[in-house]
Amino acid sequence: MNMDQLKKLVLKGESDHLEFKSSTKQLKPAFETVCGFLNLKGGSIIFGVKNNGELIGQNVSDNTKQELANEIRKIEPNVSIDIHYLHLHDEQQIIVLEVPEGKHVPYTYDGRPFERTTSTTSRMTQHQYEQLIIKRNYLNHDWEEHLTNEYTIEDLDHQEIINTIQEGINKNRISPEAIDYSIEQILENFKLIKDGRLTNAAVVLYAKNPEKIFSRCEIKMARFRGRTKVEGFIDNQWERGNAFQLISLAHHFTHRHLPIASYFEPGKLQRIDQPAVPQLALREALINAFCHKDYSIRSTTSLAIYDDRLELWNPGGLLPEIKIEQLKGPHNSYPRNELIADIFYKRGWIEKWGTGTTRMMEYCRANNTPEPEFSDSSGGFAVIFNFKEAMNTGVSSEQTTNLTLRQTEIVAVLKNEHEMSLKEIREQLPVLLAERTIRENLNDLKIRGIVTTKGQARSTKWLLINK
Repeated sequence: MNMDQLKKLVLKGESDHLEFKSSTKQLKPAFETVCGFLNLKGGSIIFGVKNNGELIGQNVSDNTKQELANEIRKIEPNVSIDIHYLHLHDEQQIIVLEVPEGKHVPYTYDGRPFERTTSTTSRMTQHQYEQLIIKRNYLNHDWEEHLTNEYTIEDLDHQEIINTIQEGINKNRISPEAIDYSIEQILENFKLIKDGRLTNAAVVLYAKNPEKIFSRCEIKMARFRGRTKVEGFIDNQWERGNAFQLISLAHHFTHRHLPIASYFEPGKLQRIDQPAVPQLALREALINAFCHKDYSIRSTTSLAIYDDRLELWNPGGLLPEIKIEQLKGPHNSYPRNELIADIFYKRGWIEKWGTGTTRMMEYCRANNTPEPEFSDSSGGFAVIFNFKEAMNTGVSSEQTTNLTLRQTEIVAVLKNEHEMSLKEIREQLPVLLAERTIRENLNDLKIRGIVTTKGQARSTKWLLINK
């Protein structure tokens, strides 16, 4: 856009697709209108123009540009908005935001939806927002195909891309000569790059730091004490990363907290290990979660371990083509994110025939543990693995028999008090130890389910579980 085009545009006056702002001091109402434009048919915001159309301009600094970028990041789902800086006179500039018609309506700004009617911006009603969400779930499933300007090939984990090629070759799903391709060639073959720009799917799968703009590339995990969230948690983690990293981190977390029962069958010398949840079933559930997740909404995948079950919840319910009762039998596959699912398929981690849920059931049957349950509610989908035998999170004699001398002393100190800080524990121990040593032992006791914490940072207090 040039100044002549700008002047012609300003002469039209404010309307349902054009709004004037005197300066970027009005960023909040301006971006409410941006959200309204996205939810209608697009439009333009012009900074440095009075309501009567007089061009006054404003100073534009690096801070001004950073403020605009920060506000754009508050728009959900992620969208690309063109910004033009036009010189007016002296150091004054006009800023023009060209807002496209949104492809993933409804959009929100700072967590709230807005709409544009004639030349007025207002909050969208809850009913209308919900109706548009339903419509989007039916019609728009290509968020992963959107192109991003925030990342380049250098921001991706190249080794993870190579790992995909190597595993795909081993599974006969990728041609052997692909091992000699450049990273860009591989991404082009995977349809993860177009005209030099990465797709959202490429970021989700391979970015070294995807949370820079995609706050949905994360998983929260907790080991709760008891069978509800009311009694608090023993361990709590919130991890961010690409899909492959998150699956690995989730496996590490469950490995620490899920019990494994070992026994010998009569007449056999080989020990049989029976995990509370088969690792292959859990991996299948995690992969399904990242393939079917609705990345366009503000919510996080969660993994919760209770005494009697593991629950994996994912934002984005079942697509209308499939019903919950079909999941326990043969059914067609309807991935919400086909590009992401295709990479997991090429790598040999999933099949393309809708067998994910039935394979979870088969793994559980083979492990002699209850079959998983499926739930489609609260705007998301959950897989629930019930344990054959519930765990006990109290401090038992069996838990304390394998403790080190230092850990035994720490437990003895905590038995005499309701809760204590690390400094208070240190002062009560019979031998003066470094705080780092005490903290390492406390963290080990926490993982074992013997102690837990209250508060954060310097206010952290330690206490025994079911003392």
